[in-house]
Amino acid sequence: MSDTPPNPPTAEVDDAIDAQGEQVAVRQKQGFWARLGGGGLMVSLMIHFFLIVVAVFWVVSTWTDSTKREPTQFATGAGGGNDGDRAKIYQHRLQQKNMKSLAKSTPRLTSKNPNSTISLPDIPNVSTSTMVSGATMGGSSKGFGGGSGGGIGSGQGIGVGNGKNMIGKFKPVMGAKIQATKVAVFMDASKSMARYLDRVESEIRKQFPDADVFMYSGVWTNTIGNVVMGGSKYKGTYSDKTKGGVKNTDIEKLTTKGKSIFREYDKSFQTGCVGAWVDIMKNQREYDALIIFSDFQDGVTQYREKDKNGGSKYYYGSDKFETVYADGVRAKHPTDDRTEQEKGWEKEWLKVFGDANTGKGPRLYLFSTETEPQAIFEKCVKASGGQSKMVEWLRTGGNPPAVAEDEPTEIKKSSVSAPANTNR
Repeated sequence: MSDTPPNPPTAEVDDAIDAQGEQVAVRQKQGFWARLGGGGLMVSLMIHFFLIVVAVFWVVSTWTDSTKREPTQFATGAGGGNDGDRAKIYQHRLQQKNMKSLAKSTPRLTSKNPNSTISLPDIPNVSTSTMVSGATMGGSSKGFGGGSGGGIGSGQGIGVGNGKNMIGKFKPVMGAKIQATKVAVFMDASKSMARYLDRVESEIRKQFPDADVFMYSGVWTNTIGNVVMGGSKYKGTYSDKTKGGVKNTDIEKLTTKGKSIFREYDKSFQTGCVGAWVDIMKNQREYDALIIFSDFQDGVTQYREKDKNGGSKYYYGSDKFETVYADGVRAKHPTDDRTEQEKGWEKEWLKVFGDANTGKGPRLYLFSTETEPQAIFEKCVKASGGQSKMVEWLRTGGNPPAVAEDEPTEIKKSSVSAPANTNR
C-alpha cells in the first residue's frame, strides 16, 4: 500500500471507505434531470412567467382606460359667472332611436268588391341615409336649452344656437328687470342725491343682498386722447376729487371681492368718478351686471392735448388741452370732433358690454332721477341687453311700477357699431 495520500475529492466526487478501511474517492452519479440542465430551465421559466404577468397587466389596464366613456356634459356660458367662468354644467344624454321605428308602416288597403278599381298613391322615395341624417341632425337650440330636433329627429340641445338665449328668471328692481346673480352698484352720493340713497340701496338689496355698493360724489366721465381718466389704462396723477359726498362707500358691507377692488382702485374712482368705475369694473368677471344710479347731469367730456411739452400730462384744466367731445346738460360747447383713434375707448366699452350676450361680459342697468343718460351709456345698455329707467317717482316718495314676474326677458344679439357723432 502506497504511503501517498489520496487526491482531495472534487465537486463530483464523494468520500468512501474500502474493505481494508482505507478512504477512497468514488464519483457521484448525477440524475437525468440534472444532466439535461433542469436547474437553468427552471430559472428561465420563472423569468418568462414574470414577464408574461407584467405584459398581461399592462394590456388589460390600457384596454380598460380606452373603453371609458366620455362624460356626456355640455357647458353654456349663459348668465355669466365667476372668472367668466359661471358656465352651468348640464347632464345631457342622447339615446339613439331604432331605425326601424323611424319609418311608419303603410296601412293595408282591402276591398270587398272584386271588380272595384283601387288607385294607390305614389310612394315617396325616402332613402335610409335621409332618415339617418334626419335623426342625427339635432335641430336648432332654443330658449333655455330645450331646442327640439327638426324633421324626424328628436334630439335635444343646450346653447345659443340660432335661437334666443334665455339666461334665467329676472329680478324686478325699481321697474327694471335685472338678470344677474352678482351685481356691483355705483351710486351718485352728491348732495342733490342724498335723499334717495338709503331707499335705492334698500330696493337693490331686496333682490341682491350681497351687492357691492360703491358711493362717490358725482357721475362724470373725462377722457384725454384715448384714455379714460382713472381707468384701467390711466397713468397720470390721482386726486380725491369725488370726496365730499354725503355718504362714502361702506367697506363693511362689501364682499371679499368688493373689499379687494376698493383697496386697489379707490383712488382711481375718486380721480375718474363713474367713467373710471365703468372702465375698471367692466373687466371684473365676478359681476354679471353693473348698476348706476344718478341724475346723470355731469356728462361726458373728452380732451385733446395740444402741447405735449412740459406740464402735467393729464391735467385738463389748462390751455394745453382742447375739448373735442362734450355730451351732457352742463356741457358749454356740445361737440364731437374726435378722430377714430380718439373714439377707441368707446369701441372698447361697446365690445365688452356686447359680450354679455355670450356670458363673457356684464350687462348694464341705469336709473336716473333727472335726465336721460348720455349716449355712450345708452349704447352700452343696448349692446349688453340691459335696461335704462327713469325713476321720477322717487322725488315724491312713490313706489316703483309693477313688473310682471312671469314675463320672460330675452337677451338678443345686438349689432354694435362705432359711436356716431352726437350733438346735444
